[in-house]
Amino acid sequence: MIYFNLDLGPVIEMVKDFRPAVDRAMKDAARDLAAQTHAHIVEQVQEKLHSTRQKYIDALHIEQVDDDTWLISLEKGAMFIEEGLPPNTDMLDGLLKSAKAKTAKDGSRYIVVPFEHKKGPTAQTPAQTTLTDTIKAEMKKRKIPYGKLETDSSGKPKLGLLHSFDIMKHPIKTQQGPGQGRGPVGAVRQGPTGIPFLQGVRVYQKAVKDKSGKEHVQKSIMTFRIASSKHKGQGRWIHPGLEAKRFFDEAAAWALKEFEEHIRDQVLISVGSKF
Repeated sequence: MIYFNLDLGPVIEMVKDFRPAVDRAMKDAARDLAAQTHAHIVEQVQEKLHSTRQKYIDALHIEQVDDDTWLISLEKGAMFIEEGLPPNTDMLDGLLKSAKAKTAKDGSRYIVVPFEHKKGPTAQTPAQTTLTDTIKAEMKKRKIPYGKLETDSSGKPKLGLLHSFDIMKHPIKTQQGPGQGRGPVGAVRQGPTGIPFLQGVRVYQKAVKDKSGKEHVQKSIMTFRIASSKHKGQGRWIHPGLEAKRFFDEAAAWALKEFEEHIRDQVLISVGSKF
């Protein structure tokens, strides 16, 4: 997290006879710098992340702690993007710690893990784009619209599960590497148990609300897999590793430079303009 508690001691000393005006200018400076730094992080995330972009942005928050202190924070669920992951990290324990995990009758813990396949090109890795293109081709063959909402006879958007199908032979694994799955090169991309990546495709439409509270219908294309404590030691949920992005470290340095080169002088100009 990043705290903003601006030290304007030198500024105050220069204009100490106008303390009320300085206090107001300080609060405005803290607010503006916090907002600019939050926007700077979002800009960096938009530029440098793809498949994890939305997850990071959704987990990023800004709040006012007191009159001249602001806090920018990142939820725990996105910290692996900020701090990175070492190669061959087992994700199973983390998945099973989720509040959404459930206990089966035999006492084992499990969670249903969703995979979204309807994303824009810039929000996907090349391997994920291949999966999306495969789904698009299959939906076209089945005369199912990919982007357009499906409606009933009255013209209202349909809701719920609309379609389910399996794609068992595509896409093909072309090399060893991230996003290519297990199994030999030349075979369908598959998980550790031989299940093709696109087995169990589900097409949904549901009503969702945006940040303003306005409701609209959203189309999603999903596959689901189960992570269970019974999979422990089987290597099913191994992450190949992720480089630390360190957006917060970069943003803190950026904010300090912005303050020293621009904000501090703006405070003096703001105070001076009142007299």
